[in-house]
Amino acid sequence: MGLGSAETVSLTGMMGSGKSTVARELARLLGRALVDTDREVERRAGMPVARIFEERGEPAFRAMEREAVRAVRGPVVVALGGGAFCDAGNAEHLLRLGPVIFLDVSPVEAVRRLGEGEGRPLAGRWGELLRTRLPLYRRARWTVPVDGFSAEAVARRLAAMLGVSP
Repeated sequence: MGLGSAETVSLTGMMGSGKSTVARELARLLGRALVDTDREVERRAGMPVARIFEERGEPAFRAMEREAVRAVRGPVVVALGGGAFCDAGNAEHLLRLGPVIFLDVSPVEAVRRLGEGEGRPLAGRWGELLRTRLPLYRRARWTVPVDGFSAEAVARRLAAMLGVSP
């Protein structure tokens, strides 16, 4: 069974899992537009995510994120912010649109990729967030380990899983 022509493909996972980079490559392989919910929130707010957290707080960011997610319509590839799929309404909406794929990164690999976590307001709580979010990420159709793989390799694997030969 291949990917339906109207289906949206959403990538979820923790900070450092490569959602944005893999989604960009997957969108290219599938010939679809890319929606990055964090970039969409930034566009609407006129400021970076870190500044939204600092000036308006996480609840305001999550409200803007919900609006961005609920505006998603296929056929696109969506790079979700790390907490977007953890919202029950967002998850329900995205699962109706098409497959959601959890990019599973280990803590060691995430630290390597994130460095100091500059510009990522929740990076210091990574382990705590993983414990809370993991059961929610497991609602995704597939879980794909990303440690040791390039974004291109992960995107090619996803395309194959979706029944699309890149």
